[in-house]
Amino acid sequence: MDRTPEGFKWRDDDMSGIPRIRFSDGSIFEPFLRYFAYGWLNKLFKAKSSMEPDAYSLREWLCHTSNLGLDWMAAGTDDVMRSFRSTFAERVKEGELAAAQVELKLDHIFSFYQRIRKAMPFNGEEPMLHFVGHPESLAPITTRRVGGKARWSGWNKIDRKVPNRPTPDDDQVERILEHLRAAAMEPLAGRWKQALQVYAAERNWLVACCEARAGLRAKETASLSLQNIADALAKLKIVNIPTGRWRSSLQPNPLNDAVDDRKLQAEIRAGIERHAARGYMTINVVVQTKGSPERSVEFPIDLVIDLLEIAVWKVRKALFERWTADGKIDLDYDAVFLSSTRDGARLATKSVADIVKKAFNDLIIAGSGHRLRAYYFTEMAWLLWTQELATAGYRSDVAVNNTVLNRLADLAGHKSPGTMERYYLDRAKLRQKLKKNKPTLDARKDMMNALIGVSWDLDADTCRRLQRVIYAFDDCDDPRFFTVIDAAIDKYVDLKERPQPDRSSHLRLVTSGDGP
Repeated sequence: MDRTPEGFKWRDDDMSGIPRIRFSDGSIFEPFLRYFAYGWLNKLFKAKSSMEPDAYSLREWLCHTSNLGLDWMAAGTDDVMRSFRSTFAERVKEGELAAAQVELKLDHIFSFYQRIRKAMPFNGEEPMLHFVGHPESLAPITTRRVGGKARWSGWNKIDRKVPNRPTPDDDQVERILEHLRAAAMEPLAGRWKQALQVYAAERNWLVACCEARAGLRAKETASLSLQNIADALAKLKIVNIPTGRWRSSLQPNPLNDAVDDRKLQAEIRAGIERHAARGYMTINVVVQTKGSPERSVEFPIDLVIDLLEIAVWKVRKALFERWTADGKIDLDYDAVFLSSTRDGARLATKSVADIVKKAFNDLIIAGSGHRLRAYYFTEMAWLLWTQELATAGYRSDVAVNNTVLNRLADLAGHKSPGTMERYYLDRAKLRQKLKKNKPTLDARKDMMNALIGVSWDLDADTCRRLQRVIYAFDDCDDPRFFTVIDAAIDKYVDLKERPQPDRSSHLRLVTSGDGP
């Protein structure tokens, strides 16, 4: 299995990058190619990369039907689909494969037969068979309605456990960033292979910074445009770029001009620092997001400086100089992150995801690059909540909630707030509550540790007396009572000097909403 090459067209639409499944003799299996092209034209798939699970399922199906000696059309029946399921029974029993995965494979096959008549109306000169229908229709693959949706009649609902994907904390994120940049700490030894490792480490560190500190997705990071960064700086009058009718695609990018101009680099950095001195902490840069639309992202100012000084004026410069010397002329001067193995090409989206995922795995931290984005929204929700709460005079109301939700939606590139934004707002509120109550919680823990420390030395009468005192503290509203208690202790008790005990590790105060 591979993918269609660049420039591949289908009904005048770009169909490069869709799956191609082949027979054992190497010939392309046309029905699957038509199915994926139809699915892309009709938005059955969110992205071409999301076709991959269906492609693997259909490839397995083709192998199964070939082993049975059946043509794909003759194989489109309830019985053959059940026989396909049975081939996984042993693996499911041994725990090698989840039953839900098998049902998903069958769902992919059902979807193919359900839509192939529209994707491929004719088989040669004959109209394509109608494979899917109600039992009364005598269709070879029968259906039933489940929740208003047509399902294969043999479909089994499997409740899949949602995996727990914890958000990394500050320490874990710092470890990931340090791990990615570790190789860049080594001095260059004059060998190109070692230099590539140093440059890749700098690039990988900045890739993770874009996800953790600007909330970028893998695709947004890979497609980050140097021209868009220049446009953002031009709006702030830091660089000069013609606008309106004077704007031309041939106009040189001043950030590229600065690669070999130390004076221009210093001027650009000084302009960014002046912007920071006016109290600004971010610069809005346009990025390309899911489905090819654009959104504006708030990049921390120091991250913008690192992207220019390290990714462009250091790493990219060195790579381009080497590749140009080797005769390479097709270089992507708009790319911020380059592949070190594709000689001038932009880093691919999958490579971005793989870089960060490998760091998580190396450090045995649960998650992937998408969890760095979750970390970003966790931190931003907290900052926005505390900022808006302070602006509102520390009065939590609907207006504060709505402002934070709308700003989070803007940062996420969503049209309006949804479940994700509410989740992060709830976490920010809990975090604020815990910070506000931390002194009280610590005092309660110290009290319990004190009771545990001395309780075994107290006789029964003293324990009962202490119980009465505790209840008296809870029931008394007269402040003079507490004054008398304090005075009595000072007058009649010579308190021993005791080291502050460590809080007992087995004690845990559970706040509202906190699970076991």
